[in-house]
Amino acid sequence: MYDIKNKQLRFNSNGRFRILMISDFHAGYRRKGFEDGNPYSPKIKEAIEALVTETDPDFVMVGGDQCIGKSEEYLYTSFTDIMEPVLRRNIPWAHVYGNHDRESEMTTAEQQTVYEKIPHCFSQRGPEDLFGVCNYCIPVYAHDSDKVAYNLFALDSNREISDYFEQFGIREEDNNMLLPFAFGSRSVQSMPFFSQVMWYYNKSRELEHLNGSKAPALLFMHNPILEFNLIFRNPEECDMYGEKREAVCCSELNSGLFMACLERGDVKGIFCGHEHMNAYHGKYCGIILGYDACVGYDMSAHDDVRGGRVIDIYEDGTLETKHIKLMAIMGEKAMRRPDWLEGGLNYFIRQTHL
Repeated sequence: MYDIKNKQLRFNSNGRFRILMISDFHAGYRRKGFEDGNPYSPKIKEAIEALVTETDPDFVMVGGDQCIGKSEEYLYTSFTDIMEPVLRRNIPWAHVYGNHDRESEMTTAEQQTVYEKIPHCFSQRGPEDLFGVCNYCIPVYAHDSDKVAYNLFALDSNREISDYFEQFGIREEDNNMLLPFAFGSRSVQSMPFFSQVMWYYNKSRELEHLNGSKAPALLFMHNPILEFNLIFRNPEECDMYGEKREAVCCSELNSGLFMACLERGDVKGIFCGHEHMNAYHGKYCGIILGYDACVGYDMSAHDDVRGGRVIDIYEDGTLETKHIKLMAIMGEKAMRRPDWLEGGLNYFIRQTHL
């Protein structure tokens, strides 16, 4: 439920609140040679329309790499066009930034002022003494009271590990991460920095005190953390479900975020985007870790994986989640032409029987 007047998220009378997570629009990054006057594929809007119609969410989380921050007008016009199926229905939404959002012509701080002008936006500019921009928490209230029944945390996973080294004066020659998880060479991916981990930990304690009890929580960000590797390495033990078709592109440095969540005991699930061809989830040490794959058409992706992730949370603290494949609800209309973007036929899978 969405209380527009008071701008509050609230469980419905059945004690359920449904979140649809979509990410990786990569809008504005179209390959040269495809000129139709559009900076992004019109299929992304059709895809979001199909996902919203199929899932009927109470809230939409946009998980990063929107990639359309060329100017204030361009960002506002493009984002509102792509998200029209969400905005038309007055569905509240929020976002985090991905690594590519920092490669736009606007800083993420400048982009944030634009996002907050868009109707039904719940994203917030986080504390300015923290790294990143999107570090915030959104409460979801009980259906019949003003008690917080769930918290939705968002963290900025930043851009590249080189930014971390530069910030703290770590010399490049001291970067001896020789056996990374992601690429077979040094991974450049970043993660929430330790100050952000401390902010989450302290914010969680503060909210427990204000609420009179510890509320369960979800955590959203763009990049996965190291522990996502443990799901596919232990698929039976972690009850893994879904596709893994590329490396877990996490940072080689561990900021301790998972341990902080484990010690606080409130985070029930950590969800991210970033990998376009990973759509799996599993449970490690009692916390669900999951990808939403991607919804965009302007980057490398597999047609039979593209989609979004539904997360149903309940007032009793439990949650359920599943990946929604666009081809399962749109059929062949969910496919793209292989010559639109990088990868070509390598990322063009015609699988219609799901």
